[in-house]
Amino acid sequence: MVLNAPSLWFTQMIEYDVPPGHQQMLAQALVVRSEQLAQRCDGLQGVSIQASDDGCRVLQYLQWQSRVAWAAAASCFVEEPFLELLRQHQARGVNFAAYQTLRSLVRGADGGLHCQVGEAQAYQGA
Repeated sequence: MVLNAPSLWFTQMIEYDVPPGHQQMLAQALVVRSEQLAQRCDGLQGVSIQASDDGCRVLQYLQWQSRVAWAAAASCFVEEPFLELLRQHQARGVNFAAYQTLRSLVRGADGGLHCQVGEAQAYQGA
């Protein structure tokens, strides 16, 4: 069964490299930052903050309604003290990645996994 969706999400992933002992504090700061961002940006659909087992990395996963919504929210990013966040938690490195969702498996009412197919969206660069 294929479910038609008008468009699927645009995903931004930010991976932070921090010294041992800073992971949990950075993760909590990112939760607060994400909540503030969600209040200002309607296109933000979901956020996940994940911590690596080695205690040295934090992954922030932001799911946007579309690439257009992400681009429209860029003005919100300017207002944030991002560099201060990095300094405060002694981040040694940050990697940014962006992805356009092409297919997504979701559990249907019947309990099975079904593939959502989005409209073709041209990649326009991050």
